[in-house]
Amino acid sequence: MRVERKEFKGIKYEIYYPEDFNKDDKYPVMFHLHGSGSRGINFENFKDSTILDILRNINNSPLSKGICVFPQCHQDSWFDIFNDLIALAEHIYNEPFVDKKRFNGSGISMGGYGIYQLMMSRPELFNKAIVCCGGGMYWNAGRLKDIKIRIFHGALDQAVYVEEAYRMHHQLKENGADVTLKIYEYLGHNCWDATYSSFDNLEWLFE
Repeated sequence: MRVERKEFKGIKYEIYYPEDFNKDDKYPVMFHLHGSGSRGINFENFKDSTILDILRNINNSPLSKGICVFPQCHQDSWFDIFNDLIALAEHIYNEPFVDKKRFNGSGISMGGYGIYQLMMSRPELFNKAIVCCGGGMYWNAGRLKDIKIRIFHGALDQAVYVEEAYRMHHQLKENGADVTLKIYEYLGHNCWDATYSSFDNLEWLFE
């Protein structure tokens, strides 16, 4: 995939395009929010290694068929730059090459909280989402009822307790959402390596 580094409203981001990208075509999008370990102003700080390795090194990845956007949080959390993050998501959504019916969210840990809140704030933008070891305002889960979501969490997670996943899954189900929950019984906080290494999950995201 081809990558460009850009900036919008103070948020630096990487955007990956298919090798045969044509600006007149429409592509699905993955808008991914990283965890706390990748905060900063240097792209080399990105530590969501599995998903980036897939993009950079595996030409037949399902992600190579679409657009992947990786903002970098330059403050303590996504919530410190939340208005600008919403603006960036809307900016990408409105690009002429984006298939608006396949604009999808993704997030891990701090980014899992961030992507839940972003989808709750702008549910009309999103089609699907993958959320790893995150959580959020489950009492507002009704705002996500029209978004298809796959939730992943490690049962041994000591950074974000697995109860966060159970609560959100339960409330999404109660509100009629199309949602699945996978608990990795022997994993701790890092459940994203297993999640994004699964081409089934990536294919589902870009269907």
